[in-house]
Amino acid sequence: MIARALAKYLDAAGLVTYDATGTTGNVFLERLPDAPDEALMVLSTGGNPLGPSATYGWDEPTVQLMVRGAPDDPETPAAAAQALYDALQGLRYVTLDPGGEDEVRLCVCSSLQTGPFNLGRDERDRYRFTLNFALHVRRETEHRD
Repeated sequence: MIARALAKYLDAAGLVTYDATGTTGNVFLERLPDAPDEALMVLSTGGNPLGPSATYGWDEPTVQLMVRGAPDDPETPAAAAQALYDALQGLRYVTLDPGGEDEVRLCVCSSLQTGPFNLGRDERDRYRFTLNFALHVRRETEHRD
């Protein structure tokens, strides 16, 4: 799962705390629970169409990151979102989750925007910022080389 591989990478980089059980930490896969206030959601958003290159072992998944902060604090989540952008924009030639169940070779990660986007406040006055990334990954399977 690309969302989990990315969460593990961000954890190893010291930007978030990922707990696979979901009981601690501040990064969550495919959902954003009500607590903790300061949290990150990594959401799989499909990907780009592959066309005739579908048999070549390359995928182009896309993900959305949503950073949420404490009530009435726009600065902390904005800074966290910018740090994520800085860490991921242009990241290339790395293996995500090396040796793990989500291992995938990332050839390049590119943002679909030039920085974090402020979604405004939620119902509890917590600011939310989003980032959208397209990834180009190598995934060989039985029918792809």
